[in-house]
Amino acid sequence: MPLSVLPPGPNLIATFGFVRNPFRFLDECAQRYGDWFTVRVPGVLPFVFTSAPDAVREVFLGDPDALHAGEANRPLGAFMGERSSLFLDAPEHLRQRRLLLPAFHGEQVASHADAMRTAADNAIASWPLGQQFPIHPQMRAITFETIIRTVFGFEDDSTGTELRASLKALFEIFSSRLGTLFSLPAMRIDAGAWSPWGRAVRLTRQVDAILFNEFARRRKEGVEGRADVLSMLLAARNENEQPLPDEVICDEMYTLMLAGHETTAASMAWVINRLITNPDVMERARAEVSSVLRDQQLDSSNVGKLKYVEAVINETMRLDPVIPNFGRTLTRPLKIAGRDLPAGVTIAPCIYLVHRRPELWPNPEQFNPDRFLEARQSPYSFFPFGGGARRCLGAAFATYQMKIVIAEILARVNLKPAPGYKASATRRGIAFAPSDGLPVIATNRS
Repeated sequence: MPLSVLPPGPNLIATFGFVRNPFRFLDECAQRYGDWFTVRVPGVLPFVFTSAPDAVREVFLGDPDALHAGEANRPLGAFMGERSSLFLDAPEHLRQRRLLLPAFHGEQVASHADAMRTAADNAIASWPLGQQFPIHPQMRAITFETIIRTVFGFEDDSTGTELRASLKALFEIFSSRLGTLFSLPAMRIDAGAWSPWGRAVRLTRQVDAILFNEFARRRKEGVEGRADVLSMLLAARNENEQPLPDEVICDEMYTLMLAGHETTAASMAWVINRLITNPDVMERARAEVSSVLRDQQLDSSNVGKLKYVEAVINETMRLDPVIPNFGRTLTRPLKIAGRDLPAGVTIAPCIYLVHRRPELWPNPEQFNPDRFLEARQSPYSFFPFGGGARRCLGAAFATYQMKIVIAEILARVNLKPAPGYKASATRRGIAFAPSDGLPVIATNRS
């Protein structure tokens, strides 16, 4: 089946709008082309975007041997370890995913509540009062420190300090404007230690060395009694009672750090933007926090009671998804929602557009958290973490942390937007975040 039969779509110049203003680009494509359109980038096989709900369902429930998520994710391999489960397809993906699942079940996630709260409180205590400052970098600092402690299991010793410094320097490169181009192989040019990719390569080697030394130390000393994700992976055994290779664990750690750090921080920044621009919602959320805490400390016993805060988070992820689409590369020709697609293309169900379909979401542009209190939403109409067998492993971890951080902010400070500021989406690494770091002004509450 020739690629020429694909749905129409924007030309190359128009496609650059996806980088400059992704949400406007998607809105314009939907208005012009409807539920299906093709995005073409030189050197990359076409992406067929769809916002048809029946197509989303068929992709989620489709044959994983015919719909390769790992292959579609391959451009992200520049930022994360290519041997992680994110870049694998069935059955290799399922085998590795099963080893990761225990680290992200409910009780295990709840065991990290204190670390999440402490990271939030330490950051909030450093915020300037009465002065404008960008809050998105603060969210990144919170998620970074949480993952260092709960996922990597590093403390404030010399090794932990060295790892923090190397990872921060590496992620600053990845989240820069030039770093976003590293998904294109042609941009990965090592022209020495002062070139962007060359610097990233050398920092990656530093991080690898730190991690491999830590793997050896923990294997020697034992990981019994440790609750961090890294120690659980070191203890994991496959069906043949063999441990995961160190190279695979290293790549999984990169993926968990970058995916969990950048995307969760961007989501929290969007939540804050929605709260400060909807004062009635913010006061209702603050009232719930006060009612739940009753001057007590937020911990695993009361996080689950923050129903309205969770609804605010979900409604924000509906309107402001930090990842606007996901992809599946077709290994053979398929008919999806009545449309014939050839092998080799990547079908890209569009989270952003599906979340705005009026037949699924009445008054779709209205910010209304009550949607998530009144009814349980279909996984084919609300899927900020993807879906099916490839739903994000860290979804529960991310949502749990967001509830804790947002609740702590509501309990401890008042926030208002900087005068004249209006948020737009801008790319930060693998995620879309509010422009200019989301400038806010904080005043002390307690």
